[in-house]
Amino acid sequence: MFKKLSLSFLFAVYVQFSFAQLNITLQSHLAFPTKKLSNIGGFKDASNNEYALVGTSTGLSIVDVTNPTSPTIRQNVPGDVSDWREVKTWGNYAYVTTEGGGGLCIIDLSVLPTFPATYKFWEPTVLGDQLNTIHALHIENGFAYLYGSNIGEGGIVIADLTDPWNPTVAGVYDTRYVHDGYVRNDTVYACHIFDGFFSIIDVINKATPVEHAQQETPNKFSHNSWLSESSQYLFTTDEVDNTYLTAYDVSDITNIREVDRIQSQHPGEQAIVHNTHIVKKVGREYAVTSWYKDGVVITDVTRPQNLVNVGYIDENPLSGGGFDGIWGVYPYLPSGNLVCSDINEGLYVYAPTYVPACYLEGNITDNVCGTGVNRVKIEINAIALVDSTNFNGEFKTGTTLPGTYSVSISKPGYVTQVITNVVLTATQVTTLNIQLVASGTIAFAGNIEDNDGNKVAGVPVIISSANNDYSFTSNSNGDFSKCGFVGDNYSVQATKWGYDMLCLTSYTINSTAPTHNFTLAKKYKDDFTFNLGWTTSATASAGFWTRAIPNGTFDGGTPSNPGNDVGNDCSNMAFVTGNTNSTSIGEDDVDNGNVTLTSPIFDVSQYGEAEVYYSRWFYNCCGNGGPFNDSLAVKINNGTETVTLERVTESDLELATWADKSFILKDYITITPTMKLIITAYDATPGHIVEAGFDNFFINDNHPELASIKKENKNNSLIYPNPSAQNFTLQAVEKTLVQIVDVQGRVKEEFTINANEQKTFGSNYAKGIYFVKTISANNINTQKVVKQ
Repeated sequence: MFKKLSLSFLFAVYVQFSFAQLNITLQSHLAFPTKKLSNIGGFKDASNNEYALVGTSTGLSIVDVTNPTSPTIRQNVPGDVSDWREVKTWGNYAYVTTEGGGGLCIIDLSVLPTFPATYKFWEPTVLGDQLNTIHALHIENGFAYLYGSNIGEGGIVIADLTDPWNPTVAGVYDTRYVHDGYVRNDTVYACHIFDGFFSIIDVINKATPVEHAQQETPNKFSHNSWLSESSQYLFTTDEVDNTYLTAYDVSDITNIREVDRIQSQHPGEQAIVHNTHIVKKVGREYAVTSWYKDGVVITDVTRPQNLVNVGYIDENPLSGGGFDGIWGVYPYLPSGNLVCSDINEGLYVYAPTYVPACYLEGNITDNVCGTGVNRVKIEINAIALVDSTNFNGEFKTGTTLPGTYSVSISKPGYVTQVITNVVLTATQVTTLNIQLVASGTIAFAGNIEDNDGNKVAGVPVIISSANNDYSFTSNSNGDFSKCGFVGDNYSVQATKWGYDMLCLTSYTINSTAPTHNFTLAKKYKDDFTFNLGWTTSATASAGFWTRAIPNGTFDGGTPSNPGNDVGNDCSNMAFVTGNTNSTSIGEDDVDNGNVTLTSPIFDVSQYGEAEVYYSRWFYNCCGNGGPFNDSLAVKINNGTETVTLERVTESDLELATWADKSFILKDYITITPTMKLIITAYDATPGHIVEAGFDNFFINDNHPELASIKKENKNNSLIYPNPSAQNFTLQAVEKTLVQIVDVQGRVKEEFTINANEQKTFGSNYAKGIYFVKTISANNINTQKVVKQ
């Protein structure tokens, strides 16, 4: 399974040995007291001397590490001041990029070990502009691929190194910004950090690159990539808090599949993965990865569907999220030593031991129906290894410690089993397929239909309790089922774009019963419990729209980024700009541009009067001086034109709070079947703190079915008692559509009641005033009710 919270064997090693290393030892440390370090490379000269090529804030430092216990700086090649610097080699030349400017620095290393090495800067004109800043690069088969430059959109400038001292421009890919990437033969695996995906680009013809595929990465902040030796698997990193090294099968680019993901030795503790490299040792492949505050981690990736961490070292006392610690690691020196750049602490030289993993894999099923059982705990107590099964009942885990173990398999509702004499062997897969005997499971079946009685397919359904999670998708008949279902009190959540949200907070399922039928009203509503297809884009360098549980940042006691979503909806999710684990103002706010959130297309062309509702958050303060000139714009698009519904600025009276808004769409734009809502937060020059949020989106039809009917203002229903301390009863004179909203315009309930029927409502309402709108064939009426 995906190891979202695995690496537990490393906890065991830590407990046993109580120091922050495993299969990696420190050789030496060299401080750079007046400089920050960035990325790092390596080089071997004709005399077999080894060098670390260390990016610093003032240039490139060439450090002799031939004696790994006594590194010595041989030369400092100057460059523009910058915290970002990357280096790669081709033949006897080093190529250095920086966001500080100066173009591409070329260093002739052929004179080593004689110093100084000569260098120059290459600044050609590309697409009408002079090449100046470059974020990163990769070199393959005599071509340098320069990423994130000042040219165009910041895509890829391809340089021909046939004459390595005098490159020429061979082509440009400029569809979108590329932050970093890996190249093999004539294929680029480009990381689009601001778009949240990697793409696969054909560069056989360097003058006209062609993009063939895209794949979103887990945290949607795709930073770095590297291929397996076979080219079948790609490994990526996402440069935000609590991220993963992730493996994909890219053998069929029309069907790219994620096969596993793993965190560092401190899973779930916000560590940021940065750069990974793949090395081959004794017939096995390993990822050697820098993890910022968690140091360097070695992962056995020989079996990409079961990634196992087999080594790590962390000399830096810092932990958690944020951009400190190890920037880069270079694992390709002939000696096998690792040279690593710590941003503030300097250069480390390490000696790794590449230990193969032992694998434990299997499938846990229900003994009655044979279906997979999720969230089954797999424990090897002797080494404190803990894993759990995925939704299909599968698990994949591993350790560095061969041996014979007892494995405990448990889940509430089933009889715990202990399997003895389970042998784990280095490089080998031990398979454990177990049928669990139910002690309290039932057969469960459900169905989804709309309010017209039509079955609804493709609806994601989550049924969860403290002990059990079940995930379903309704089939073409609206059905979903589970044989080995553990009875409990559950929450039930389900929706689909174009439908209302089903949100039951207390729903008891404790015995085999007829099908549980659930109804979704036809309505556009999204509180972001599920990912229903909203898209994001950005020109900014930080503060990207993220669907998440908000982590608040604060300006003193004033929240800048929201610390919670809008209340009274189904989940605690919202879209926010940036979502750092820090609480400090300015952490991951919108910087140097704009970030845009766009809804899926919706069709309200048949509505009598479509009214859009949403809650938005905006905060703007302090920064680089000058007047506040930042904003949040909410716009509506009908497929051909875009108009602004509102633009929020620093002077808004509802700053730093969730503000509920509504707009009659026909008052602003021509209604079509292809409408979209667009929300953009802007950080304009000279730059200030900018944060935004968006939640609780829905669209009401203020006159459903009645656009051409004359309406009389008389009651079509009776509500009693009013006021009420418990619930209200509504009795309809004729078939009536009922909508109940609070004083802020938020919909509490919607339902249809037939003539002369009664329905109770309001038992779970908070004290306050509510408005009951009743719509029938002849009448529309609004009544006020008071909950005491």
